[in-house]
Amino acid sequence: MISLSRSALPFFALASTLLSVPVHAATLVGSWNFSNPANIGQATVGSNLTVVGAAPTYSATQSDGTTTLSGTIATVGGTANRLVMLNTVGGNGGGAFTNEYSFLFDIYSPLASRSSWRALIQTNTANSNDADYFIRNSDDRIGISSPLGYSTNPINDSVWTRLMLTFDINAAGNTSFVRAYVNGSLFHTHSFSGGLDGTYGLESSVILFGDNNNENASLNVGAVAYWDGTLSASEVSSLGTVGTAIPEPGRAATLLSGLAALAIRRRRR
Repeated sequence: MISLSRSALPFFALASTLLSVPVHAATLVGSWNFSNPANIGQATVGSNLTVVGAAPTYSATQSDGTTTLSGTIATVGGTANRLVMLNTVGGNGGGAFTNEYSFLFDIYSPLASRSSWRALIQTNTANSNDADYFIRNSDDRIGISSPLGYSTNPINDSVWTRLMLTFDINAAGNTSFVRAYVNGSLFHTHSFSGGLDGTYGLESSVILFGDNNNENASLNVGAVAYWDGTLSASEVSSLGTVGTAIPEPGRAATLLSGLAALAIRRRRR
């Protein structure tokens, strides 16, 4: 039987509480905060983004008039211009492709882009058809006409916004869901039938901010992140609003290790 000193008990109580939190089904596998102007696509977690065509413009700070973010880029519109993300997740959700995943975008639209289409995700690796998730040119609603449809309400594209997209793509006969969250709160739920390994099944790479016919006007981007599963509403909420730091994998484990070591040191005194 292990005997703990009174001074050690609070630390083990905290560690026990942390251990009782359910393990997340999704892990952060890619994160980019655009803090290095010499390497626009440098990753904080995962692999660097590849710049194709004209490189985005770097800004040390970018303000929407109220919120200022450090280390941002402005993407360049046009068919030839995009960022490419390596997808190492592989098959999940019962398919050969990645069917369960989540993306985070800290974005706002330059004034000149606000009456144009702005593409966020293009799943076609050859960029030979339309992108697969847009901010619409006419009213700033988000989605695509088919199979998702557009959000009921527009996003406010004139301010920095943390847009989270979670994908749960299912086999024929079941309902697939793509949920959009704005600054931590559910904004819209897209649903459609089936789709496993279809349009939203990710292959070995994903195009960001690209489109095949120039429907990818410039966006100011403060951060992008990618998870290998479908984040829950509570997990999205925990990521906070635009500009909140994205926690890296392993920090909880590091904290637990430190707490245990501290408790042991106290016990030995």
